[in-house]
Amino acid sequence: MLIEFKVANFRSIREQQTLSLVASNADKSLNGCVIEHPLPGLAGLRFLKGAALYGANASGKSNVIQAIGFLRDCVVNSATKLQPGDKTGAEPFKLDRESKEKPSEFEITFVADITNQAGEIQATRFVFGLAITPQRVIEEYLVAYPKGLPQKWYHRIYNETEKAYEWAKPSAGFKRDKSLEQKTKENALYLSVGPQFNHPQLTVIFNWFNLHLRLISLSHGTNISYVHTIELLKNPAQRDRILSLLKSADIGVANASANVKDIDPILAELLIIHDQFKQRIQDVYPKARRFNSAFDSQPFIEEKSLTEESYSVNLMHTVEGIDPVPLDFDDEESSGTRQFFALIGFWIEILEGGHTVFIDELETSLHPLLVRELLRLLLSETHNPKGAQIIFTTHNPVLLDTTLFRRDQIWFTEKSPNGATQLYPLTDYQPRKDEALAKGYLAGRYGGIPFIPEGLKL
Repeated sequence: MLIEFKVANFRSIREQQTLSLVASNADKSLNGCVIEHPLPGLAGLRFLKGAALYGANASGKSNVIQAIGFLRDCVVNSATKLQPGDKTGAEPFKLDRESKEKPSEFEITFVADITNQAGEIQATRFVFGLAITPQRVIEEYLVAYPKGLPQKWYHRIYNETEKAYEWAKPSAGFKRDKSLEQKTKENALYLSVGPQFNHPQLTVIFNWFNLHLRLISLSHGTNISYVHTIELLKNPAQRDRILSLLKSADIGVANASANVKDIDPILAELLIIHDQFKQRIQDVYPKARRFNSAFDSQPFIEEKSLTEESYSVNLMHTVEGIDPVPLDFDDEESSGTRQFFALIGFWIEILEGGHTVFIDELETSLHPLLVRELLRLLLSETHNPKGAQIIFTTHNPVLLDTTLFRRDQIWFTEKSPNGATQLYPLTDYQPRKDEALAKGYLAGRYGGIPFIPEGLKL
């Protein structure tokens, strides 16, 4: 579970910006949107199942998503994918001279399950922080709160004068391994190195980033693999859930099947070469690897693979008076139908795994009402008992609905005169309980919209 994310000096974000998923105790509405998760040291706090990020084009919404994606990628891949001397992929704010010379900074507060001394699974709060330049890690730390008080698991900081890292003495609850500290390259994270050598405590934290923190980009031109939905469709225990979602979406689908098809051996070989070439590009160009891996890992966004090409998907459509008719999935189905079919598999996995997912441009190719109903599943006590979370960017005012989202779940991004992104919650404006949020947003009351007083000019 994500509690809070902070970022500074990354892309269009200059000063530190904070996204908080701590629920306001003053707001008693929509209990389905709230996670009751008692944690030592945070008595009385509740947490949110998600947030919607609104803002004008180029205001920095996607850069908030990119920031969490970059941090995740550093944890998951820096130890294995970066060679000594490779650039880290950090991108400091470029519109002033001072920021370009400073590190990008990140801090994330989250909850992961650890095994305590009694052998019991215990939900524990962690704070992980990172300061990083395009050349090296400047500072990295991990703090645990198993009993509400901080335990410093590790803290490394780069000494510019000595050209070496200084490692603080950890708390008694952490197993220090000096040999792993020496193996950690200047462009890699200790949190990424430790799990490669089976450090038990660091592996638990690594797994939260790798398995439970997910990212999806639905921007135009992005192909989402539908392999995961196919795999669920082949599973008898999940097939009815897939069909129920398809039928209830009002896209005219009465049935669905996925059949293995014969592939020309030459095409199969070309697809294998394509995958190998793509991997080689990512190995050679760290910046390309950073962007792709942030959205490709655990595979959420990916180009068509050999596995996907191995199946023929048939959606059966029906109208009154005729038998169901199959339409070719790639050539005859609409982009919205394909997008929805691909999302179904991910949606079910998010709910079943209790994952935290960031989605860029959620409404692409999907009708606003369909998007709203997908969100209702995640914001439901019945369908989301494990507390999955969704943070997404959107321009869709239809979703500014107080029967769907609480007011503390709405956030905005706006560019300041110096070109820097400002991230702020709707609650800063203290809207009334009965306020028409969509109307207020479109009227510019909360900011986060383009300022074009005289219209576009030719």
